[in-house]
Amino acid sequence: MGQQTVDAHDVVLGDDDGVLFVPAERVGELFDLAESIRDTERRQADLIRAGVPLRAQVGFGAYLARRAENPSLTFREHLRAVGGAIEE
Repeated sequence: MGQQTVDAHDVVLGDDDGVLFVPAERVGELFDLAESIRDTERRQADLIRAGVPLRAQVGFGAYLARRAENPSLTFREHLRAVGGAIEE
């Protein structure tokens, strides 16, 4: 949103969902994060194939129980608490 200045020191990445402008000196961080997300999602997929539902992997039942006690608890907060927030 808004105006952005892009210059030769930026990397522009795009796909069907949109465009991302990244300062070139931070591209390594972005790729490290992307690899971490990919690895986590692969582990989750492997566990699903082995019969462990994603709901069990992220402790969804525990989240529902905690949310019953604290209605303001978000699923993102729960994921952070159990180490399941992959985008951070």
